Amino acid sequence: MVETGRLTKSSWAVTIGLRMRRFIATLLNCYIVLLLLAPGKVLAANELLPVGQIIESDFLRAGDTVQIDGEIRGDAFLAGGIVTVNGKIDGDLFVLGGKVTVNGPVGNSVRVMGGDVTVNSEIGRNALLICGNCNVARQSKIDGSLIVAGANTELAATKIGKGFRFFGSRLYLNSEINNEAFVVADREFLLGPYASISGNLKYTGTSEVIKQIGATVAGTIDYQKNNKEAGYPKFFGARTMLASYEKVKPLTYVLGFAVTALIGFLLLGLFPKIFEKTVVAMENRPAASFGWGLAIALGLPVIAVLFAMTIVGIPVSLVLLLIGYLCWLFAQYLTAFFLGRKIMLPKFGERRGWAILLGLLLIWILGAIPVLGSLVKAALVIFSLGAAVLAYKQPEIVKPQSLGEHRYGRKSR
Repeated sequence: MVETGRLTKSSWAVTIGLRMRRFIATLLNCYIVLLLLAPGKVLAANELLPVGQIIESDFLRAGDTVQIDGEIRGDAFLAGGIVTVNGKIDGDLFVLGGKVTVNGPVGNSVRVMGGDVTVNSEIGRNALLICGNCNVARQSKIDGSLIVAGANTELAATKIGKGFRFFGSRLYLNSEINNEAFVVADREFLLGPYASISGNLKYTGTSEVIKQIGATVAGTIDYQKNNKEAGYPKFFGARTMLASYEKVKPLTYVLGFAVTALIGFLLLGLFPKIFEKTVVAMENRPAASFGWGLAIALGLPVIAVLFAMTIVGIPVSLVLLLIGYLCWLFAQYLTAFFLGRKIMLPKFGERRGWAILLGLLLIWILGAIPVLGSLVKAALVIFSLGAAVLAYKQPEIVKPQSLGEHRYGRKSR
């Protein structure tokens, strides 16, 4: 029997969100390290840790295919198109891949982000799976908690020791779960004949759960229908949170701008040469700067999509998008410095801190103008992005002709 009622507020949703953000950041950071810092040691077309080989420390590898048949007595950080773990991992396992299979036992926690993910192993602590298709097979056993974010998930593990959380489209749950289960299933939610939940089941979706013969829930079943027109599940108390946010929205704008300005000051202090050379390129070679920026802004997403069309290229696609996003953010600070300096230099001389502050304010105003302001802002950022490329290719700072009597970096006396 399904009982309908209002769900009590708790902090578990916030905790899950923080864990997911931390997990994704960890995986992406590890992959960037694999790609950029030690390509000769950890990056190869095919990487194999053979049977019988024991790694006494942490293990980092990336490649088209990565297969672990040996034993790793530390943590494992793996990235690739196809990643297969057959050996034993004593520590934590982090995987970023297109197709991921975990067959060997893991002593601590497992965190996987992939297209197709299959788990056939015993996990000593917790598991977090972010995937398109997830299959946790009957051979699996998870002593801690399990969190899954996936479009289509088949869960048949023998036992999940400390609760279960699911966010996705379709879930077939056929496992024994100690403690409570929280489910957000937009399309379909089924309980198989071996499903056993010792605590409460709380779920939201467009339809009620389908219970097969043999499925049991020891506690209560709380169901809240999800209205697709609402744009978010009421299950999370999103309406209350949004209402609270509206009350403090002006304050968040002020605090956000203050943080943005602080980051701008730090970047200007850490990388003054980059800012200087970029401004020179923008003033001396505007056409080339915009051309380079447009090529990068249009080309990088296309390349990322082409990589994403193959399972092997999904990790590369994610890294390219991340790098592009970071470059876009940095280019906004270059734009701010250029605009602020252009306005202040003729009357006040070189005031770098005030220049970037004024520039950031101008960018913020542009972003607040519908359509036209956003287009102008995007064009300026593309301009700065291309100028940064030219600045990187130019080893020395050349005095820009447009400054006239002003020597770059100081006002002539």
